[in-house]
Amino acid sequence: MKKIIVLLVVILLLTGCNKDAKIVKKIELSNSGCIVDIEEDTHKGFHNDGDYYARIKCTDIDYDKLSSNWKKLPLTNELNKVMSMEQCDDEDCKDVYLKYNIPKFTSGYYYFKDRHSESKNKYDDSEINNRASYNFTLALLNKENGRVYVYELDT
Repeated sequence: MKKIIVLLVVILLLTGCNKDAKIVKKIELSNSGCIVDIEEDTHKGFHNDGDYYARIKCTDIDYDKLSSNWKKLPLTNELNKVMSMEQCDDEDCKDVYLKYNIPKFTSGYYYFKDRHSESKNKYDDSEINNRASYNFTLALLNKENGRVYVYELDT
């Protein structure tokens, strides 16, 4: 019986670590001691529409070795529109910062990846608000405390 309990604990620990590693890899952070401490996923339905949010605590980020796809804040105007949900007329739309209690900060970086099928450059946000749907990943990295806020939207 003890062996089964130990095996289950090991499986749970490994599964959690793999989840953290998968999210960190998705936003091109590596070897940064990151752990997901809050996660929420609303994807559902036939088309799997919804959003995903994760708050990650990183303890060992080497800012000099960030992927070139990480840009210094502030966000572009297009990404600010997305985060404030300016383009949305649905009453369920809420400012992403308010919805997920993301603090606004100026010392840090952001990572953007356009996953839309019409995207010509997956790291360029200039056309994001000129389509009928959204499919993107946006991460905000607070340099002062090592927190990363990941937001994905699929409509």
